[in-house]
Amino acid sequence: MRKHLLLILFLCVAMGLFAQYFDLPCDNVNYRPEVQTVLLYADGNQLNDPIVPLEDMMGRLTLSFDIIDGEGEVLNYTFIHCTHDWQPSDIQRVQYAAGFDSDRLDDYAFSRNTLIDYVNYQLQFPNDDMAPMLSGNYLLIVYGDDLSDLYFTRRFMVLDEKAHVGATVPRYPDELAFTDTHQQLNISVDINNYLTGNTQQYSSLTIRQNGRWDNAAVGLKPTFVYPDRISFEHHPLTVFEAGNQYRRFNTSNFYFQSENLAHIRQTDESFVIDIATCMSRAHQAYTSYEDIHGEKFVYVEDENLDNNTEADYCRVNFFYQSEAPLTHEDLYIMGALNDWRFDESNKMRYDYRLHGYTCSMVLKQGYYNFMFATIDRKTGQIGTDLTAGNHWETNNVYKLYFYYYNAIKGYDELIGYTTVNSH
Repeated sequence: MRKHLLLILFLCVAMGLFAQYFDLPCDNVNYRPEVQTVLLYADGNQLNDPIVPLEDMMGRLTLSFDIIDGEGEVLNYTFIHCTHDWQPSDIQRVQYAAGFDSDRLDDYAFSRNTLIDYVNYQLQFPNDDMAPMLSGNYLLIVYGDDLSDLYFTRRFMVLDEKAHVGATVPRYPDELAFTDTHQQLNISVDINNYLTGNTQQYSSLTIRQNGRWDNAAVGLKPTFVYPDRISFEHHPLTVFEAGNQYRRFNTSNFYFQSENLAHIRQTDESFVIDIATCMSRAHQAYTSYEDIHGEKFVYVEDENLDNNTEADYCRVNFFYQSEAPLTHEDLYIMGALNDWRFDESNKMRYDYRLHGYTCSMVLKQGYYNFMFATIDRKTGQIGTDLTAGNHWETNNVYKLYFYYYNAIKGYDELIGYTTVNSH
């Protein structure tokens, strides 16, 4: 009897802990300022999205992150299943997860020969201790002693590919006024074995431009349903502002002043780097050059050093020249350098003495892309038209996720995924 009571108590506590997840946004969020450089990627390449195939997922995701001035705390992690639009699923954990409810992150190492001390954590996931059992969206949660002590959350996906997703980017969108400034996608999905009377209702498509979530088209329904395929065409949510190529800089070598770096200096506390003065490109002619679509790649130039523990942090100063402050918008630095979020850490402040906006960020050594974006104070609309312009020629990568609702088991399966370059 005593054992049964203990089991019931344990289950109640566990259910109470997991109920707290439902109060969390299913998004990429850092909850502590000391958490830096969170990387979650597939197959050993930092530039890969965190998406793995259901039939061959074990160990293919890498999680790496730093705790500034950390002491090697033992942290924990778990995950939850989410719907196609990133809400917690209604299905029970035993239906979507194998192994333990949570596990420890005990693979960590202290930084070496760096001015800014940190502890680097590593995890290969999924593993024998914990793994998803279903396809779909998931939220990885890292926390301290208990779930009230959150460190960060990150999105990842599991793909059970049963549909073929294809897309083209035509030269002329439906709205001819957008011909030179926007890019439109025409998308087709072959799902012959999944076609039912509820295809229109059960299908959902998400489109991301580069690494952004703020302007993602989520929950698109098919425009047309054919006998062997469905299509998403002539829909306003498949049209995106084209933007411009991302700006770039490289801090992998503190003793070499590479492209777009104005100054490099060392203080007692850290290296300090000034990015070359930036200004609006809205009225400049489009210039083609290679970028990594707003992403970041953390590394040190010296191949004898460990990128995880011997890459140092530096303070990076940005300056955006403007004779007067924007009247209706706030200015931010956008890109993977701030996990594509918009908060106080990447918000720029106007300096009347310097006639421009300034912002300072602490970043680990590596190669970074970024862009300036504005947020309308009244509408919350995020745009790059004032700072970078919009050019049809811009090479963007679009990521397409196709979901189909499993009515029997009650969850959104991720059954199709592809990427397409605009040029």
